[in-house]
Amino acid sequence: MVNFDKLFRLMGCDREEIWSDTLLLLADSYGFSQLFYSINLNKQAPLTSASTYSNYAPIWLKMYEDSFWNIDPIVKHCKHSNMPLIWEEKTFKSRQEMQMYKTAQVYGLHKGIAFPMHGAHAEFAILNLVMNDKAKTPSQQELDEIISDWALIRDYVFESSKKFTILQSHEQSEKALLTKREIEFLQLATEGKSSWDMSVICNCTEATVNFHFANIRKKLKVKTRQQAIVKAMQLGITFLDGH
Repeated sequence: MVNFDKLFRLMGCDREEIWSDTLLLLADSYGFSQLFYSINLNKQAPLTSASTYSNYAPIWLKMYEDSFWNIDPIVKHCKHSNMPLIWEEKTFKSRQEMQMYKTAQVYGLHKGIAFPMHGAHAEFAILNLVMNDKAKTPSQQELDEIISDWALIRDYVFESSKKFTILQSHEQSEKALLTKREIEFLQLATEGKSSWDMSVICNCTEATVNFHFANIRKKLKVKTRQQAIVKAMQLGITFLDGH
């Protein structure tokens, strides 16, 4: 039976790491040893661009993203269906798919249940729950109950995760707004260079430097150069130490 207290806790999480930990604990309470959840705000975008939460082995995640995501029959099913998929060895049919499955087994991925999610605004998500291969195989009745519970739980997972995905998408958009030239000026600002210094280094006028900084402040929604540097670093833009 679904524990709604846990679902409400999931919906109420305001920090991404607490949300992912809550989801993993929820999966564990049903006997799932591993979990993979990915959500993309655009169904047409590749899975590698999605926001991903998982306790898979990092080496397998990297291998999967590099070589296997575009041939995965689980992904193919989820893209074109709303129905859960109970997957196991026979799900993987082609030689490439079997190669993927044999490699996945090394990392404890033998069988599980995948739940697709399709949002009203072209969002697409996959929740893949991996059964503990060493645990007793659930009976058909137990399996039916698990699928019934998670058909509801996945909706809470989907809705509660979107706030983090939208935030990440917004930050990535802000970061992409800055041009290479603007990032170069920010780098010089971290080194304590004045507008005049920058104009000499970059062979331009001070007015040009100030024009670029006005654009940077507008794009990042800040008032000062120092605030722009801090905001850029928060968005993942790295600067070399000029000293």
